[in-house]
Amino acid sequence: MGLRENMWREMRRMSKKELLLNIIVLAFFLILCMGGGGAMGAVTADSFGDKSEWYRNITKPDWNPPSAVFGPVWSILYLLMAGAAFIVWRNTGFCEQPIPLTVFFIQLAFNFAWVLIFGVARSLLWSGIEIIVLWIAIVATMVLFYTVKKWTCVPLFPYLVWVTFAAVLNWTLWQMNKDNPYIHT
Repeated sequence: MGLRENMWREMRRMSKKELLLNIIVLAFFLILCMGGGGAMGAVTADSFGDKSEWYRNITKPDWNPPSAVFGPVWSILYLLMAGAAFIVWRNTGFCEQPIPLTVFFIQLAFNFAWVLIFGVARSLLWSGIEIIVLWIAIVATMVLFYTVKKWTCVPLFPYLVWVTFAAVLNWTLWQMNKDNPYIHT
C-alpha cells in the first residue's frame, strides 16, 4: 500500500475536529513558509535582480544563476519545508516533542534574516557569516526531523543543497567585490 492510500485511510478515520485541526496546522505551515518567503521577496524586491542597481553593479561569477530562477526555486523549497514541518507536527504536536519544530522555526528565522542582511543591508560579509549559521540550523533541523520520522528530513535535502550553493555564491560574491563601493562589509 502506497503513501497516498495510507494518507487517505488515515484521513477517513479522523473525526471532523481532527481533520479541521490538521487543515489549520497545514495552512499555518504553508502561510508561514511560503507567505514569509513571499513577504521577504516583497520587502527586498528592489534589492535583488535586475531591478536593483546595487545587484546589477556587483561583480558576479559566470555561474551566478539568472534572477528569474530564485523565485520558483524558493517557492518549491518553502513548500517542501512546510510539508516536512507538518508531518513532524502530525507525529509530535507542538508540545509533546517541541525541540524539532522549535529548531525548524529558528532556522526559518535565519532564512528570512539572510535576505535582509544580503539584500537590504547589502553586506556580503555578514550575509556570508549568517548563511553558515543558517546551514548549521538546517542540518540540525534535518537531524531532529529524522529522529521523529526518518523520511521527514528528505524534503529538506534540496533546501540544504540550495543553501550550500547559495553560501558558496555568497562567499564568491564577497571575494569578488571586497573593494566595490556598492557593497558594505
